Amino acid sequence: MLVKSPKATQCVILCGGADAPDLKRVAQLISIYSSTFLVGVDRGGLALIKAGYSLDYAFGDFDSVTPDELEIIREHSHKLQQYSPIKDDTDMELALSISIERYSEADYYVFGGIGEQQGRLDHMFANIWLVYQPRFQAVIHRLQFIESNHVIKFYKPGSYQIQANKQTDYLSLISMTALKQLSIQYAKYELDTVDIAYPRALISNEFIDQQPVQISFEEGIIMVMWVEEE
Repeated sequence: MLVKSPKATQCVILCGGADAPDLKRVAQLISIYSSTFLVGVDRGGLALIKAGYSLDYAFGDFDSVTPDELEIIREHSHKLQQYSPIKDDTDMELALSISIERYSEADYYVFGGIGEQQGRLDHMFANIWLVYQPRFQAVIHRLQFIESNHVIKFYKPGSYQIQANKQTDYLSLISMTALKQLSIQYAKYELDTVDIAYPRALISNEFIDQQPVQISFEEGIIMVMWVEEE
């Protein structure tokens, strides 16, 4: 389930270093935007290149690739920025921050940022918790994480129709913060308007006959996950 912002014409695809990113969806994204920019994040750049793409940018300390692999990334990148491993930001934070500076109105899709039950758990938390950082607040509603069996998108206060997908088995809503006046309608498990005082995972809901699910809330941040069982 790839969710496109109605006004966005650009997309930035960032590929992180988690194992086996679901890059078969990259071609679909390229087909629905007027311009697409491919950004390799450390070893993720090598994954994009092996999938047949050239990079607009490559970012990272590149401590997860060999010298020969780094040379491959360099040869297939329009621009490469290498940083010291001793730094305050993660490679993904650097890549997303610079991408926002250059393409401020784009949609941002992160592949290989969650890890699909593989890779480093601390990297997964670092990437998901990007949404708490003030420098990223303006774009979190245009940020998505794409994995083989999960799509993750973030919502600020408002009312939304969450679209169904034939491949989705479960719809999970996870409050990243306290929430005010949350309601869920037209799902298998509906929720009357409630306040939630702390982050809570409302998982394993389901679409009914592929109709959209309506959610609304007045304060907080929600992470929505479309989940496919393997």
